[in-house]
Amino acid sequence: MRIFRELRSTYRRTRILASTSCEVLRRDRFLVTFPALTLVVVAAINVVTWTVVWVTTTGLNSTSIDDPGKWAVEPIVWVGLVASVLLCTFASVFFTAALTYGAWERFQGRTPTFEGCISAAKARLHVIVPWAILAGLVGVVLELLYRLPRLFRHLEQAGRQIPVVGHIASIGAMIVAIAVESIWYFVTYLVVPILVVEETGPITSCKRSFHLFRKTWGTSLIAQAGFDIIGLLLFLPGLVLATLVVLAGLGNLAALVVGIGIGVAWLLVVIVAMSAVVGIFKMALYLFVTTGQVPGEFQGTGIEKAFAGKGALKFEQKTRKPRGRAQPPETL
Repeated sequence: MRIFRELRSTYRRTRILASTSCEVLRRDRFLVTFPALTLVVVAAINVVTWTVVWVTTTGLNSTSIDDPGKWAVEPIVWVGLVASVLLCTFASVFFTAALTYGAWERFQGRTPTFEGCISAAKARLHVIVPWAILAGLVGVVLELLYRLPRLFRHLEQAGRQIPVVGHIASIGAMIVAIAVESIWYFVTYLVVPILVVEETGPITSCKRSFHLFRKTWGTSLIAQAGFDIIGLLLFLPGLVLATLVVLAGLGNLAALVVGIGIGVAWLLVVIVAMSAVVGIFKMALYLFVTTGQVPGEFQGTGIEKAFAGKGALKFEQKTRKPRGRAQPPETL
């Protein structure tokens, strides 16, 4: 029963931390534009990339995109996959770094600006680009593992006999992809704050993030799950509203379109808002774990109880050496 009490206690602290992150976001509302820009840029990259792929290939469409024959005779498909993943990863890391820098500025007692955050992200391209390449390549491998069952299905439709072992292997590949993606997410949980503050290379940043994650892994998992649950709860009203609109116009195509539009729009708003909240929280967590000092806005939220023991904090403070710039540049 003790473990359930701890889980409830941790989740309550997570709600408080989410609320505090929202307060920071209310003070600097422009920070929410960075996750929004990520969605817009990622959508544009995918549209442009795959439009070019479809135009430059013969007979490629949404139903044949996973046809192994197309991948074999149309190298542009591979180019499109790699390019879209790498570019989308770069866009995500760049705008997340801008958001994280803005949170850092606020926690340091300064007033962040949109232009300052973008300039800070540009000034860190020497660490953002290598990290985006590494993370993007991992994303390409995961994408191929996810596509394996569909590739096998196309082979069967083409008359190829796939043994049972092959189907089991494809399912196993998806399971491995899910596991690796989850592990990768949490191992790199604090990479962006590290890139922003310490400005280290991709391998060093990854090792550093893993080192910090080991101190907080249990409650960090619960905290992120708490953020996901909060996001789900925020989405439910939109889902209910969209469902009511669709039901009110049974058989009406316009009602169906409007209902789907409401649901998608609401979902995007929740994704953007929660991305900003989580980005602010990660910077607060990073500052606490590395310095032992709770950012002013997070005083009294219980962050010091939720994520690291005193022994871990003392060890971190003793072993941590200055990396990168100690302070953000006054002019960027």
